[in-house]
Amino acid sequence: MGKKKPTTSSAITTARVPVQQHAVRENVSKKLSQQKRNEINQLADYLLKLGFDATVTLNELWSQYVEIEANLQRLQAIESELKTKSHSGKNRLATIDRFYEWAKSNGAQFDGVRIQQFPHYELGLVATKDFQRGEQFAKIPKKMILSLDNLSEAAATVLDQVPVLDTMPNVKLAFALAIERLNGNASFWKPYIDLLPERYSTVMYFTTNEMNELKGSSAFVSALNQSKHIARQYAFIRKAIQNLKSEQPDSMLAILKERFTYDLYCWAVSTVMTRQNRIMTQQNAIPSETNNNNTEDTAKGENGTNDTKEESVETPALIPLWDLANHEDGVVTTSYNITDGQIEGAIQSDTKKDEQIFIHYGNRSNANLLVHNGFVVENNQWDSVVIRLGLSQSDPLVKQRSQLLDSIGITKNSEITVLPAPKCISPELLAFVRIFNMNEEQLNHWLAPEKVAGDLLYLDCALDTTLEIKTWNFLKMRLQLLLKAFPTTLDDDANMLEQHQKKGQQKLGHIKMMIIQYRIMEKRILRDALTYIEERSKP
Repeated sequence: MGKKKPTTSSAITTARVPVQQHAVRENVSKKLSQQKRNEINQLADYLLKLGFDATVTLNELWSQYVEIEANLQRLQAIESELKTKSHSGKNRLATIDRFYEWAKSNGAQFDGVRIQQFPHYELGLVATKDFQRGEQFAKIPKKMILSLDNLSEAAATVLDQVPVLDTMPNVKLAFALAIERLNGNASFWKPYIDLLPERYSTVMYFTTNEMNELKGSSAFVSALNQSKHIARQYAFIRKAIQNLKSEQPDSMLAILKERFTYDLYCWAVSTVMTRQNRIMTQQNAIPSETNNNNTEDTAKGENGTNDTKEESVETPALIPLWDLANHEDGVVTTSYNITDGQIEGAIQSDTKKDEQIFIHYGNRSNANLLVHNGFVVENNQWDSVVIRLGLSQSDPLVKQRSQLLDSIGITKNSEITVLPAPKCISPELLAFVRIFNMNEEQLNHWLAPEKVAGDLLYLDCALDTTLEIKTWNFLKMRLQLLLKAFPTTLDDDANMLEQHQKKGQQKLGHIKMMIIQYRIMEKRILRDALTYIEERSKP
């Protein structure tokens, strides 16, 4: 799987793509017996219940995940009779020429670029000529973009009957993509869908054993919750579909009632998670500056301003061809051209002929990339390790601590980061631990009107020696505990990866290898932070 998840800012007016009148839907005759459908409905109802059950401890969350996975396996075994391939059983490479024809016939421009398979990336974009930084490599017209403002009649007709999804745009887009896949040859986007991967490396594709490999890491809780949420979404959508009335036996709704499966939704939601872009939609099509919360990254429209004449709304979208570009650290180089009505992607660094064309997906940690994209990046300058810290309600000084934390914009229950060397300890982490270890006199001192609480964020803030010692000792013990929470050591992981790379040795699966790489990078951050603390603690 390529490393997908770029971001752009654009504006697209509402449109409906008509169904191709003479196209034929594929595999519409596949049906399950009433007994199997009833069993699936029962399993889906139970998944919905589990999905809404809250957990308190990590052990409870893990036990719930194991139970959800066991029920999903039973459900998938029954639904396997309905399974179809996204590219009609062809190798992805065999679909490229048809995609080129479709893209060019609909106005896409990508001279000097072709799709190619790359080691460790699967498909990506290669330059067939030299490009200079800032030079455009692709122009994609808005009619090709699959977004909530550019739906087919088949998808729109169904989605209009499930208005609750309007509050969940990512889920709605994933459902729309699932509909397009079931629509087969009748879908305008079939050449694009055929080019998509059949499977991904997102956490929904992890086995229970592979998920267990994340224990101790800062990504573990997020990965468990993500899997839980997707199972719940599937069960919710399935129930909504079953409750709708379909007048015609060959309608899309009737097909969905028969053939909407967890595997289909898992594929669709993984496609959206790994490839979606945030775009701006508004009546007068004036681009505005937008921040994609998923990628923590900002891209400007062509006018480079945040002025708008109408209220603008962010919506997720899939942009064919352009979203094949893989990730490399850099800057956002994509914008929306108002005059020509198209997405324009530019080269972010000089690229020679036969070199891969990369784009920047955003400033994201490896934990975020692993959970939402299914890959990690070596030497990721935006990497971090999240530490969950909180104040106890039984603490007699909790009110003062909360007040002081709030004054510098930190909540009393926070997820705070440890950073790669040389920074190591983030200002927020340092300030939280300082406040956590203050006595009443010290808290009152910093709560005084003349004091600037923000100074606690700085490394060289003047503090009592005893408080500084307590702060660094607390950080040292906390990081040591985090490292001990892993079932393996850094050396263990490094040895496993080394053995994997040797000839004649048993090879790790792609997902397990990715998880081990992730563990190594997280442990190195914690190790370097401990070394930093020890240096700071020297008399």
